[in-house]
Amino acid sequence: MKTKLLILASLFSVVAFSQTISSFNSDPNTDFTIVTPAAALDQSPTGMNTVWTFNNLTASGTNIDTYAAPTAGQLSTYPGTTEVLSITTQGGTPTVSDFFQREDGSGTYITGVSQGDIVLNYSNTNAFVGLFPLNFNDTNSGAVSGTFSYQGTNGTFTGTFTATVDAYGTLNIPDATFPDYAAPVTRLRVDQNLSFSIPPIFNNIGTLTQTTYYYYDNTADNIAFRYTDATIFSSFLGINENTETHERNSAVTLSRNTIDASSFQLYPNPAKDFITIDSKDNQVIKSVSIVDVQGRNVFTSTVETARISVTTLQQGIYFITLETSTGAVTTKKFIKQ
Repeated sequence: MKTKLLILASLFSVVAFSQTISSFNSDPNTDFTIVTPAAALDQSPTGMNTVWTFNNLTASGTNIDTYAAPTAGQLSTYPGTTEVLSITTQGGTPTVSDFFQREDGSGTYITGVSQGDIVLNYSNTNAFVGLFPLNFNDTNSGAVSGTFSYQGTNGTFTGTFTATVDAYGTLNIPDATFPDYAAPVTRLRVDQNLSFSIPPIFNNIGTLTQTTYYYYDNTADNIAFRYTDATIFSSFLGINENTETHERNSAVTLSRNTIDASSFQLYPNPAKDFITIDSKDNQVIKSVSIVDVQGRNVFTSTVETARISVTTLQQGIYFITLETSTGAVTTKKFIKQ
């Protein structure tokens, strides 16, 4: 038997400045190009002022990240979930993987994963990613536990989950067609090691080991590249599979028409009535648009303004995109109280 492996990618995604990651998730409707390297990528460098070069990448597909509020059924199955990330793989028959997350004042958590034949429900102990923003050398590690299902087989799992901001520096992606990508990034490494059981008799029937790297572009406010290496083994279930997935953010790594996020500040954040946009460099804002976590546009303005009313918005997480008079863009996240 074979099964699709987990890709805990969500990415991920607002980076305020070097060495800091402001938020875990990607912007709504982020488009990723699935790539295959000619040789294994060297991702071993860690620490300060690191340089990674990912070359000879061949496109092999597309993933699109979308977000939605949990349905009543999902909320019942994955208690505490506040948003659902769906990663849709295009080409042929589209496939969808769902990642259930909880984000509140205590941090960001994984509450469940549903991908292919595997469902993981972190119902006993959620996987704690961190209380963002996270800075270089921040590490969060702890136990996770819950239930799993695989092709009609149900059981439990226990293990560990660790998230570490282990490096920052420059990511280079030479490209034969488009301008080469070279930009400052901060990297988040996520590791999980799980052991599966079917109580009360069959204990430790299999394992899952997984490492995911998220490279957050410090200028574009979104992830530039993400990578997952996952191995699942169970002689009991007839599984022995390793899968690697490489994805480059199509918009970020193929276009550098962006502005430094730290040039703009939003306040107050969280906001109740109004959001004020403060430009450190006195850049002229040409247009403003706001989308919710489902990618729906809830506000658009082409009037030069630095103060926006958000009184009509529902409570929740939103992304505001700013375009300057030069045509450069940036996206920032805010919370409506």
